[in-house]
Amino acid sequence: MNEIANRMYQLPVKYNQKISQAVQILREVGCTEVYLFGSLGTGNYHEGSDIDLAVRGCPKGKYFYVLGQLLDALDYKVDLVDLDSKENAFAQHLQNMGRLVKIA
Repeated sequence: MNEIANRMYQLPVKYNQKISQAVQILREVGCTEVYLFGSLGTGNYHEGSDIDLAVRGCPKGKYFYVLGQLLDALDYKVDLVDLDSKENAFAQHLQNMGRLVKIA
């Protein structure tokens, strides 16, 4: 089992279901890469942890539409970071620190 599958396997079922649903939504709108980060990506989650996702290749100008789709469909707190944004210092920090787990 690879590292990604192993991390996903160890998460509670409710998180796996929501992450899978999020990946499906992100792929449907055209995002080409999806990453998990934060407490779920490192395994330091707790009950109520939000779902931290970073994406590449999403259609320009669709960030808020995509975020709204995720929040509506998952009915759960989701943070979404656009890694293609050159102005987003946090996105640059995530990439530089290597704290991203590619899940799709």
